[in-house]
Amino acid sequence: MSDDFLKVARQEIKDELDRLDQVLSNCNNDEHIFVNSEQIELHLHKIRGLAPMMGQDKVGEIAKTVATVLKHIINNGVLKGSYIIIIEAIKKMTNLFNGHNINDVDDFRDRVRIAFPEISEW
Repeated sequence: MSDDFLKVARQEIKDELDRLDQVLSNCNNDEHIFVNSEQIELHLHKIRGLAPMMGQDKVGEIAKTVATVLKHIINNGVLKGSYIIIIEAIKKMTNLFNGHNINDVDDFRDRVRIAFPEISEW
């Protein structure tokens, strides 16, 4: 990828993470996640697409995991425990994107799958 593309993509992801923080700052529970699920998913969609293209595979993997949870919420309603998981995921993505080495992405994905066995898309 060209340096210009990487610069633009990096700014796009940063902006989307900032927008996610804004949306989530108005959420306090699983019901609020449900109400804002489509908006959250829109921001994650861009991160999910751009992150792997610029070598941020772990960020993309977390975004993919959360997108699966959000798809379930959009289709089925409130999902108990989703607030905590989504807040944790956004923090992990932000930390990874800012250069912090987080080695528990696989563990996080597995914990989410165990926490939400009702999601059939795993």
